Amino acid sequence: MSESSTSLAPALTNCRRRYTVDFKRQVVQESMVSGASIARVAMAHGLNANQLHNWRWQYRRGDFGPSTETTALLPVHINALPEAPRRERVGHQESNNSGIEDGRIELHLGNARILVHGAADLQTLRCVIEMLHP
Repeated sequence: MSESSTSLAPALTNCRRRYTVDFKRQVVQESMVSGASIARVAMAHGLNANQLHNWRWQYRRGDFGPSTETTALLPVHINALPEAPRRERVGHQESNNSGIEDGRIELHLGNARILVHGAADLQTLRCVIEMLHP
C-alpha cells in the first residue's frame, strides 16, 4: 500500500468560540439563582462547567461591567426600652454587671424570629449575624 493517509477534514485554524459579554452575564446570572446547578446551566448552554466557574469569578471581579444586582436591605426598627431602675451596691461588694443582662435583641426575617435575651457576648452576636448572612 503506497497510499499516504491524509485527513479529508479541513484544518481549523481558530476553533475557539467567542461569546458576547451580554451572553456571559446572562448565563452567570442564571447560574446564581437560588437552587441553580452550575453543571446544569452550563450544559443547557453548551458550556463546560469549568468555563462557567471562570465566568462567575470574572463577573464578581467586575469584568462584565457594572452589576445590576443590588444589595437587599432589611428594615430595622429600634424600640426604646424603659429605663431600668438603678441598682444600689450593698456593703463592699462591687458589681461587674453594667445592666447588660437586661438587653434584648429581636430579629424578624420572613417567618423566622430570633430573640436574644440577657447578656449577649460578642462571640454570640457574631455567630448569629454570620448565620443570617450566608
